[in-house]
Amino acid sequence: MINIKTGLCVVALALVLTACEPIKTDQGYHLDPEQLAKIEPGRTTKDAVQEIMGSPSSIATFQTEGDAWYYISSKTEHLAFLAKEVKERNVVIVKFDVNDVVAEVEDLNKDAGQEVEIVERETPTGGRKLGFLEQLFGNFGRFNTQPEGQ
Repeated sequence: MINIKTGLCVVALALVLTACEPIKTDQGYHLDPEQLAKIEPGRTTKDAVQEIMGSPSSIATFQTEGDAWYYISSKTEHLAFLAKEVKERNVVIVKFDVNDVVAEVEDLNKDAGQEVEIVERETPTGGRKLGFLEQLFGNFGRFNTQPEGQ
């Protein structure tokens, strides 16, 4: 009888432990160092970069001279409903000059990232503040259901 209980406890424990397996997510562009080595600043064109690496994850919108393409990938992991933890992040930035030729290639990892501080501000709005009941019952009687002239 004790062996059966022990066996059931071991099976239950094994099921509980396998249910705690982290959920892993792999998203974005997978960097191949051989492809990155083919891109030479001053020689490779924008069309060649697209052939070698494909479409970028993002394109810079506020660039003064030339363009910048971003190839972004990340690997995250989380348990059940807990917050995701970034295990790996890689950003390849390909900057182009005004002639659409590669000017610079940067390869950044997770350690190069910076936390962005969120600013806690509210934009003031005009008008008066309504109470709960005013908001709830404020529209009663405002709308005329009959067409004008009748």
